[in-house]
Amino acid sequence: MLALAAQSAAAYDKNVDLKNTGTTTAYDVAVVLNGTETVTATFDGYTFGPLIGHFTQRTVTPTASGDTVIHWMNIDGIDTPIPPGKTIHVGWSTSDCTSQIKDMYWTNKAHGRLRNSVILDVFHNLTYTTGGFPIIDLTNVLEAQVNIRIRDVRFLVVDGPLPLEALSTMNDKLMAQLRPVSEGSFVLAPGKSARFEIPVEVKEGQSLLTVYTTSPDEAQGAVSSLQSAEAVHFMQRPVVGGGGGCGGQIPNQ
Repeated sequence: MLALAAQSAAAYDKNVDLKNTGTTTAYDVAVVLNGTETVTATFDGYTFGPLIGHFTQRTVTPTASGDTVIHWMNIDGIDTPIPPGKTIHVGWSTSDCTSQIKDMYWTNKAHGRLRNSVILDVFHNLTYTTGGFPIIDLTNVLEAQVNIRIRDVRFLVVDGPLPLEALSTMNDKLMAQLRPVSEGSFVLAPGKSARFEIPVEVKEGQSLLTVYTTSPDEAQGAVSSLQSAEAVHFMQRPVVGGGGGCGGQIPNQ
Protein backbone atom coordinates (compact mmCIF):
# COMPACT_ATOMS: atom_id res chain seq x y z
CA MET A 1 0.00 0.00 0.00
CA LEU A 2 2.87 2.35 0.76
CA ALA A 3 5.00 1.60 -2.30
CA LEU A 4 6.65 4.41 -4.23
CA ALA A 5 3.71 5.02 -6.54
CA ALA A 6 3.13 8.51 -7.88
CA GLN A 7 -0.02 10.53 -7.40
CA SER A 8 -1.42 12.58 -10.25
CA ALA A 9 -1.70 16.11 -8.82
CA ALA A 10 1.27 18.31 -8.02
CA ALA A 11 1.10 20.09 -4.67
CA TYR A 12 3.14 21.23 -1.71
CA ASP A 13 2.96 18.30 0.71
CA LYS A 14 3.85 18.00 4.38
CA ASN A 15 3.61 14.88 6.54
CA VAL A 16 4.87 14.34 10.05
CA ASP A 17 5.30 11.53 12.58
CA LEU A 18 4.60 13.00 16.04
CA LYS A 19 5.78 11.24 19.21
CA ASN A 20 4.40 12.72 22.44
CA THR A 21 7.55 13.46 24.46
CA GLY A 22 5.77 15.51 27.13
CA THR A 23 4.46 14.34 30.48
CA THR A 24 0.76 14.93 29.74
CA THR A 25 -1.68 12.85 27.70
CA ALA A 26 -2.88 14.63 24.56
CA TYR A 27 -6.00 13.93 22.49
CA ASP A 28 -5.72 16.10 19.38
CA VAL A 29 -3.13 17.96 17.33
CA ALA A 30 -3.37 21.33 15.59
CA VAL A 31 -1.15 23.22 13.16
CA VAL A 32 -1.28 26.94 12.39
CA LEU A 33 -0.22 27.91 8.86
CA ASN A 34 0.92 31.47 8.34
CA GLY A 35 -1.69 33.54 6.48
CA THR A 36 -4.54 32.33 4.30
CA GLU A 37 -3.90 28.88 2.83
CA THR A 38 -5.90 26.66 0.51
CA VAL A 39 -5.67 23.16 2.00
CA THR A 40 -6.27 20.78 -0.89
CA ALA A 41 -5.99 17.48 1.04
CA THR A 42 -5.22 16.06 4.47
CA PHE A 43 -4.00 12.72 5.76
CA ASP A 44 -5.80 11.93 8.99
CA GLY A 45 -3.78 9.04 10.36
CA TYR A 46 -3.41 5.28 9.91
CA THR A 47 -5.86 2.54 10.82
CA PHE A 48 -3.07 -0.07 10.97
CA GLY A 49 0.58 -0.54 11.91
CA PRO A 50 2.85 1.05 14.53
CA LEU A 51 1.48 4.56 13.87
CA ILE A 52 -2.14 3.53 14.30
CA GLY A 53 -4.43 6.38 15.24
CA HIS A 54 -6.99 7.67 12.75
CA PHE A 55 -8.60 11.06 13.40
CA THR A 56 -12.27 10.96 12.43
CA GLN A 57 -12.79 14.72 12.67
CA ARG A 58 -10.73 17.43 11.01
CA THR A 59 -11.41 21.13 10.62
CA VAL A 60 -9.71 23.86 8.56
CA THR A 61 -10.57 27.31 9.90
CA PRO A 62 -9.22 30.88 9.73
CA THR A 63 -8.08 32.76 12.82
CA ALA A 64 -8.96 36.33 13.71
CA SER A 65 -5.44 37.37 12.67
CA GLY A 66 -5.80 35.78 9.22
CA ASP A 67 -3.90 32.52 9.71
CA THR A 68 -5.16 29.01 8.86
CA VAL A 69 -5.62 26.26 11.47
CA ILE A 70 -5.88 22.54 10.70
CA HIS A 71 -7.18 20.67 13.76
CA TRP A 72 -7.34 16.86 13.92
CA MET A 73 -9.69 15.39 16.56
CA ASN A 74 -11.40 12.23 17.84
CA ILE A 75 -9.03 9.33 17.16
CA ASP A 76 -10.83 6.15 16.05
CA GLY A 77 -14.19 7.82 16.71
CA ILE A 78 -13.86 7.15 20.45
CA ASP A 79 -11.43 9.94 21.44
CA THR A 80 -8.53 7.54 21.92
CA PRO A 81 -5.80 9.36 23.92
CA ILE A 82 -2.21 10.09 22.86
CA PRO A 83 -0.24 9.30 26.04
CA PRO A 84 3.45 10.13 26.51
CA GLY A 85 5.50 7.85 24.27
CA LYS A 86 2.82 7.27 21.62
CA THR A 87 3.44 8.30 17.99
CA ILE A 88 0.71 9.40 15.58
CA HIS A 89 0.85 10.76 12.02
CA VAL A 90 -0.88 13.55 10.09
CA GLY A 91 -0.29 15.34 6.80
CA TRP A 92 -1.65 17.95 4.44
CA SER A 93 -1.28 19.48 1.00
CA THR A 94 -1.67 23.13 0.06
CA SER A 95 -1.78 25.00 -3.21
CA ASP A 96 0.65 27.60 -1.81
CA CYS A 97 4.19 26.44 -2.49
CA THR A 98 5.67 28.51 0.33
CA SER A 99 3.41 27.30 3.14
CA GLN A 100 4.89 28.18 6.52
CA ILE A 101 4.12 26.55 9.86
CA LYS A 102 3.65 29.31 12.40
CA ASP A 103 2.70 27.09 15.31
CA MET A 104 1.92 23.46 16.09
CA TYR A 105 0.66 21.98 19.37
CA TRP A 106 -1.11 19.18 21.22
CA THR A 107 -4.63 19.75 22.50
CA ASN A 108 -6.64 18.26 25.37
CA LYS A 109 -9.92 16.33 25.39
CA ALA A 110 -11.86 19.61 25.25
CA HIS A 111 -9.85 20.56 22.11
CA GLY A 112 -7.97 23.36 23.88
CA ARG A 113 -4.21 23.77 23.73
CA LEU A 114 -2.24 21.80 26.31
CA ARG A 115 -0.35 24.15 28.60
CA ASN A 116 3.21 24.76 27.34
CA SER A 117 2.58 22.64 24.26
CA VAL A 118 4.87 23.45 21.31
CA ILE A 119 5.73 21.02 18.50
CA LEU A 120 8.84 22.31 16.77
CA ASP A 121 9.36 22.75 13.04
CA VAL A 122 11.24 24.97 10.60
CA PHE A 123 10.35 26.81 7.40
CA HIS A 124 11.47 24.83 4.34
CA ASN A 125 12.47 26.78 1.24
CA LEU A 126 13.77 25.37 -2.03
CA THR A 127 15.72 27.05 -4.81
CA TYR A 128 17.77 25.78 -7.73
CA THR A 129 21.22 26.47 -9.10
CA THR A 130 21.83 26.56 -12.83
CA GLY A 131 21.59 22.97 -13.95
CA GLY A 132 18.72 22.05 -11.67
CA PHE A 133 20.63 21.23 -8.49
CA PRO A 134 18.40 22.05 -5.49
CA ILE A 135 19.35 24.10 -2.45
CA ILE A 136 17.35 23.53 0.75
CA ASP A 137 17.05 26.28 3.37
CA LEU A 138 15.70 25.43 6.83
CA THR A 139 14.81 28.51 8.92
CA ASN A 140 13.58 28.77 12.51
CA VAL A 141 10.59 31.11 12.24
CA LEU A 142 8.39 29.35 14.79
CA GLU A 143 6.21 31.68 16.82
CA ALA A 144 7.41 30.05 20.07
CA GLN A 145 10.89 31.61 19.65
CA VAL A 146 12.88 28.66 21.01
CA ASN A 147 15.95 26.82 19.82
CA ILE A 148 15.19 23.82 17.59
CA ARG A 149 17.43 20.76 17.39
CA ILE A 150 17.46 19.18 13.91
CA ARG A 151 19.04 15.88 12.99
CA ASP A 152 19.36 13.42 10.13
CA VAL A 153 18.49 15.64 7.15
CA ARG A 154 17.91 13.29 4.21
CA PHE A 155 16.53 13.49 0.67
CA LEU A 156 15.20 11.49 -2.26
CA VAL A 157 14.31 12.45 -5.83
CA VAL A 158 11.28 10.60 -7.23
CA ASP A 159 9.84 10.66 -10.73
CA GLY A 160 6.43 11.86 -9.54
CA PRO A 161 4.89 13.08 -6.29
CA LEU A 162 3.97 10.39 -3.77
CA PRO A 163 0.53 10.26 -2.11
CA LEU A 164 0.32 11.70 1.38
CA GLU A 165 -0.10 8.32 3.06
CA ALA A 166 3.24 7.17 1.61
CA LEU A 167 5.19 9.98 3.27
CA SER A 168 5.99 8.44 6.65
CA THR A 169 8.33 6.09 8.49
CA MET A 170 5.74 3.37 7.78
CA ASN A 171 6.99 3.35 4.18
CA ASP A 172 9.99 1.01 4.49
CA LYS A 173 10.85 1.32 0.80
CA LEU A 174 11.00 5.10 1.02
CA MET A 175 13.04 5.10 4.23
CA ALA A 176 15.56 2.67 2.75
CA GLN A 177 16.18 4.90 -0.28
CA LEU A 178 16.70 8.21 1.56
CA ARG A 179 20.20 9.68 1.17
CA PRO A 180 21.93 11.77 3.85
CA VAL A 181 22.39 15.52 3.40
CA SER A 182 23.60 16.26 6.91
CA GLU A 183 24.31 13.50 9.41
CA GLY A 184 24.21 14.13 13.13
CA SER A 185 22.41 17.08 14.69
CA PHE A 186 22.60 20.86 14.89
CA VAL A 187 20.63 23.63 16.62
CA LEU A 188 18.83 26.54 14.96
CA ALA A 189 18.22 29.59 17.13
CA PRO A 190 15.17 31.78 16.38
CA GLY A 191 15.62 33.56 13.05
CA LYS A 192 18.62 31.46 12.00
CA SER A 193 18.92 29.30 8.87
CA ALA A 194 20.87 26.31 7.62
CA ARG A 195 21.51 25.72 3.91
CA PHE A 196 22.15 22.40 2.19
CA GLU A 197 23.05 21.68 -1.43
CA ILE A 198 21.53 18.52 -2.93
CA PRO A 199 24.10 16.76 -5.17
CA VAL A 200 21.49 15.47 -7.62
CA GLU A 201 19.91 17.23 -10.57
CA VAL A 202 16.12 17.42 -10.33
CA LYS A 203 14.30 17.47 -13.66
CA GLU A 204 10.92 18.92 -14.55
CA GLY A 205 8.16 16.57 -13.45
CA GLN A 206 10.20 15.02 -10.64
CA SER A 207 9.75 15.71 -6.93
CA LEU A 208 12.27 16.34 -4.16
CA LEU A 209 11.56 14.80 -0.76
CA THR A 210 13.31 16.25 2.27
CA VAL A 211 13.13 14.35 5.57
CA TYR A 212 14.43 15.55 8.94
CA THR A 213 13.77 15.15 12.66
CA THR A 214 13.12 17.97 15.14
CA SER A 215 13.08 18.02 18.93
CA PRO A 216 13.61 20.59 21.69
CA ASP A 217 17.18 21.70 22.39
CA GLU A 218 17.73 20.29 25.86
CA ALA A 219 20.53 22.79 26.47
CA GLN A 220 17.94 25.58 26.52
CA GLY A 221 16.67 25.84 30.09
CA ALA A 222 12.94 26.41 29.62
CA VAL A 223 12.59 23.71 26.99
CA SER A 224 12.41 20.90 29.55
CA SER A 225 8.94 22.13 30.57
CA LEU A 226 7.50 21.99 27.03
CA GLN A 227 4.78 19.51 26.17
CA SER A 228 6.50 18.80 22.87
CA ALA A 229 7.18 16.02 20.41
CA GLU A 230 9.94 14.24 18.57
CA ALA A 231 8.81 14.87 15.02
CA VAL A 232 9.94 13.29 11.75
CA HIS A 233 9.03 15.71 8.95
CA PHE A 234 8.45 14.80 5.29
CA MET A 235 8.45 17.68 2.78
CA GLN A 236 7.55 17.04 -0.87
CA ARG A 237 8.18 19.72 -3.50
CA PRO A 238 7.43 18.85 -7.13
CA VAL A 239 8.98 20.64 -10.08
CA VAL A 240 6.44 21.65 -12.71
CA GLY A 241 6.57 23.69 -15.88
CA GLY A 242 5.04 26.99 -16.81
CA GLY A 243 7.81 29.25 -15.57
CA GLY A 244 7.98 27.81 -12.07
CA GLY A 245 5.90 25.67 -9.75
CA CYS A 246 5.85 24.09 -6.33
CA GLY A 247 9.55 23.37 -6.46
CA GLY A 248 10.49 26.71 -7.94
CA GLN A 249 11.69 27.42 -11.46
CA ILE A 250 14.70 25.54 -12.78
CA PRO A 251 16.95 28.14 -14.42
CA ASN A 252 17.55 27.99 -18.15
CA GLN A 253 20.61 25.91 -19.03
